[in-house]
Amino acid sequence: MEPVSAALLLALATGAAGAAGGQSWQSLVTLVRRWRGHAGPETAASGELEPVPAQAELTALEGEPANEHRARLLSAALAARAGMDAGFAAALDAWHQEAQQAVASTGAGNVSTHISGGNQGTVVTTRDVAGGLHFGTPASPPPPPGQSDGPGTSGD
Repeated sequence: MEPVSAALLLALATGAAGAAGGQSWQSLVTLVRRWRGHAGPETAASGELEPVPAQAELTALEGEPANEHRARLLSAALAARAGMDAGFAAALDAWHQEAQQAVASTGAGNVSTHISGGNQGTVVTTRDVAGGLHFGTPASPPPPPGQSDGPGTSGD
């Protein structure tokens, strides 16, 4: 299983991944807090449930959703818990694939524009441009080799 990246956890926790990311975050919260495997962690003497591994790290990141250190700690805790429980590992892997698709479809780094008042002229909002952007009249092509570049030049 591929570890859950801190960058993905940050995108989900901060809301940068949009509504689909928010749903993925809530699914992770549910998975971490409610997954008990076959028997569930219990203390031998009291029969009370022990804290679920990774729950403290999840709660800490919820409290500070832009904290990269907390995201890395949660990533490590999820990996450790998956290593202890094959059922949790399978559920986490399925969640991870869905979360990656949610972030890819909304994409961190979305662009938005808010314009108010006055005349702004031409406004362009874009994202993920390959090959450049060109506005206005194209420049004149250079003269063919051997022709004059202008007055006073021989072109040789």
